[in-house]
Amino acid sequence: MLKFNAQFTFFYLLFTSSLLFPQPEKNDNKLMAKVGAYEILVNDFIKRFQDYATTTDVKDNIVVRRNLLNNMINEILLINYDDNKEINSNAEYQKELKWAEKQTVLAYLKDQEVYAKIKINDAEVRDAFYKSQLSIAARHLFAETEEEAEGLYQLLQTGADFNLLAKQCFTDSMLQNSGGYLGYFSWGDMDPEFEDAAFSLKVGEISKPVKTEFGYSIIKVEDRRANPIITEEQFLQKKTHMERVVRMRKMKPAEIEFLNKAFNPQKVWFDEKLIGNILNNLSYSIARSVEISPSSSSANVSVKYEKRSYSQTELERRIDEIPSFHRGKINSIEILKTVLKGIVAQDILYEMAVKKGYKKNNEVLNAISKYRNNIFLKFKRKEIADKTYMPDSSVHKFYTDNIQFFMNPDEMNVQEIIVNSKAAADSLIDRIKSGDDFGALASKNSLRRWSAKNNGVIGFAEVSKFGFLKDTLWNAGAGKVIGPIKIESMYGIFKVLDKKTGEPKRFEDVKETASRLLKKERSKQIMENYLDKLLLKVPIFIDENLLGSVVIRGQ
Repeated sequence: MLKFNAQFTFFYLLFTSSLLFPQPEKNDNKLMAKVGAYEILVNDFIKRFQDYATTTDVKDNIVVRRNLLNNMINEILLINYDDNKEINSNAEYQKELKWAEKQTVLAYLKDQEVYAKIKINDAEVRDAFYKSQLSIAARHLFAETEEEAEGLYQLLQTGADFNLLAKQCFTDSMLQNSGGYLGYFSWGDMDPEFEDAAFSLKVGEISKPVKTEFGYSIIKVEDRRANPIITEEQFLQKKTHMERVVRMRKMKPAEIEFLNKAFNPQKVWFDEKLIGNILNNLSYSIARSVEISPSSSSANVSVKYEKRSYSQTELERRIDEIPSFHRGKINSIEILKTVLKGIVAQDILYEMAVKKGYKKNNEVLNAISKYRNNIFLKFKRKEIADKTYMPDSSVHKFYTDNIQFFMNPDEMNVQEIIVNSKAAADSLIDRIKSGDDFGALASKNSLRRWSAKNNGVIGFAEVSKFGFLKDTLWNAGAGKVIGPIKIESMYGIFKVLDKKTGEPKRFEDVKETASRLLKKERSKQIMENYLDKLLLKVPIFIDENLLGSVVIRGQ
């Protein structure tokens, strides 16, 4: 018998919104492991391994097999041998389950009606292959949400070390210790959005947060190199891979074309007053602000599209069904209208999918089951972390050891003059050097009127707000005139008036954040400790010989 390792590595099955996976070949359905009364059969394990390998390109070895089986065992423990009343009664959990079910049906519709009909030719594959001969080395930071990614990006802009941030945002020890280093990769090897951003960067540049199918990444390019010799044999060796890449690249345009045929967003009609009431009520429900009072809901039509109509009451109910991580982003009329158009479009596509029988398709049902499992694990992980007590002394030590995460940003006050030609900028520089007052010139000549009204003074702002100018301005001496500098089609002249170096935030003000970050750093140990307690209640059997000897197709 193989000794069970309670380490909870959370090999999540990272489903994309567009790909569902085939069923494994039939196999002897022998017992590989047993957790209490629950069995893990060989076919269960093979299917799980193939799904994981499809999304990660992991190489088969005994360590990967054991970790994956451990995860399956851990999931059974958490789902069936722990108290999950709080999660099951959590309204947000139920919303995410329903949301995932609908999105899975829609994803299968895209698979069958869009992606399965994509055609590619040899010329396209060859062109992609030639592009793939340029390779880059990069590192990245990963976040599950846009908010977390923006936080990481702001820390980088204020001087935080990339390697230190990698230790915080990764649980994988290899990525932690290597500063998120990914090594060299070529065009077609990575997620398309990740890849497009990476290949657009120069060596040493850092991207803004990039949304991929897995979450959000911040990318730093370390090196670029090209293959000087390309042969037909090399092309043939990579042809299958490049065909797959070209197909993936065509997915988004094909999806847009399909959607445009099914739905025209320009035809959506809004009752502006009732839409305003919806936004007001949404703001009230999220913020519970004393300054906001809820509007009464109306049964009158708020949105119309062809023969479809939606009342304010119905739309508020539909918005409330959206998981909070999406719902919380609705903070303007423009975003709300986009969401409402999305509701209409999804209704059209969902009805199409139901008519085609996709809702009851076995692949869809299997995918929904896996999504439910992943959503449960996400909520369970948070529940365990929330209930884990961190002593104040430990939190304070984490705060002092990682003070760079708890700094107020550097700020500076800058005076500016923005004009539309280099000749105008050069003329103003000459006048400033001759003794003309910077503020008076800004007031009279600067095109950015809000600052011109204040003699060109912007006021104190975080250094990161100055974008590519931040280092130049921050390193300049107070009173020094800088420019002209081309900014898109404009030219700018700048003068640094004052600077404020960021000081550490008070521990009392960031204690909750520090505790959360400490729990994230120790998440692996927290989970292991929690599972160790569950293991005391449940007998576990593993067939070690079967784990090592079972043949997995494609490995």
